Amino acid sequence: MNTLLSFRRVFLFVFVAAGLFISSCETTVDIDIPFEKPQVTLNATFLHNAFPKVRLTYSRHILDTNWEFEPIKTAEVKLITGNETYFLNYNEESGEYSNLQYLVSEDTEYTIEVDLEGYEKVQATEMVPIYVPIQDLVYNGKGQQDAWTSGDDFSLIFNDPVGEHYYEISAYYVRREHYINEYGEEVYYEDNRTIYLEPKNPSYETDFFLDGGIIIDDKLFEGKQAKIDLFTSGNFMELEDGGEIYFVLKNISKSYYDFQSTYGLQDWNDGDPFAQPVQVFSNIENGIGIFMTGNIASEKIETGTGQN
Repeated sequence: MNTLLSFRRVFLFVFVAAGLFISSCETTVDIDIPFEKPQVTLNATFLHNAFPKVRLTYSRHILDTNWEFEPIKTAEVKLITGNETYFLNYNEESGEYSNLQYLVSEDTEYTIEVDLEGYEKVQATEMVPIYVPIQDLVYNGKGQQDAWTSGDDFSLIFNDPVGEHYYEISAYYVRREHYINEYGEEVYYEDNRTIYLEPKNPSYETDFFLDGGIIIDDKLFEGKQAKIDLFTSGNFMELEDGGEIYFVLKNISKSYYDFQSTYGLQDWNDGDPFAQPVQVFSNIENGIGIFMTGNIASEKIETGTGQN
């Protein structure tokens, strides 16, 4: 009998037997992972000349299978500015705390205070930036972005105030249409579409998308006139049915800038096992979330054949 063959058979037998023995000794152990007390999550964006609105929810555990965040409905929410205090009331329909008797003002500091039973006082403070108008919006014609892509070429011009400032620039297209319904009635509707912007200057490019817009600081033009050259994602100026393009310049707080930058990077890296983890910026004391502020300026251009 072949000695080598016999040895292989014996080895295979021992290997299979050992595997069966080890598998029979396996024990399933259920480990109870404690769910820590959820944190209070506060999210608010205050804009000049808008009503103050605050959203409060409980944070979710990483293993929580409930995709919905539980709203907090029983908190006492105060808005403090200077020596004045305003109470925000919970609205069941919107799921937010608000005060429709007060409008947020620019160049004003606000503190949000939240008292909730069983928790330390949750609070955050932010200053609403001043208004920065758009000086000019220039259409430079159709531009070639690369060998395959073309788009409308715009220049957005504004005067940057002295000091540190941050901006969010976005654009959208509005077309108003109407039709006759089955009852012979004329129905009007508005079609709004986000326009994705690409800055020509690579210094303004980011490694993430921001709902079509861009976010920049004023390091390259601090205290001077800024001219931001942009391509759009399409040739909206040539649409025959016409419409309007709105460009929005939002002067934003540093917290707004830091949050959008870190959140954008985290979202961009989602699903990449080799990406470095990104800690999303939060400015909430004794809680998590973000309180950010901004001041909006906008300018429109008519589109359609003959508008070029």
